[in-house]
Amino acid sequence: MKRHFTLVELLAVIGIVAVLAAITVGGLSFATARADEAKTLALMEEFEIALEKYKEDYGVYPIQETAGDVKFSDSKWDYFTNKSNNKRGKPYMEGIGNVTTFEDGFGNAFQYEYPNSVASRNTTKYALWSKGKDGSKDSGTSDDDICSWKQK
Repeated sequence: MKRHFTLVELLAVIGIVAVLAAITVGGLSFATARADEAKTLALMEEFEIALEKYKEDYGVYPIQETAGDVKFSDSKWDYFTNKSNNKRGKPYMEGIGNVTTFEDGFGNAFQYEYPNSVASRNTTKYALWSKGKDGSKDSGTSDDDICSWKQK
């Protein structure tokens, strides 16, 4: 005698599979967001180290008087990217030779300003931040923004 599954049993299994799939997809999107945030923090830290090396060589950070995108194609970044034969003879960061815009883990350009008027706690240092997941330009005030002055 063959025993077949009833409709109720099949629906119960389909329901369980749907719940497990929803939990998995939700967890993956959370993990992806955390990975993008971690990548942004790592890139920001690497950029900060390079900025400190630049300051050791030239006495000041690269000047960008209004907050905006870090565009290595701008002439103000020439010494930083070795386009004008800087003191080190190589870029201050690895892998920026052909990069025109320095982007965070979310695909948005990092924001930079020096002299700093954004982070009021330390105006003698630069302001560096990511616009975060939402990508809005709000000078590091949004909840999802990742800012150099909030990390220390």
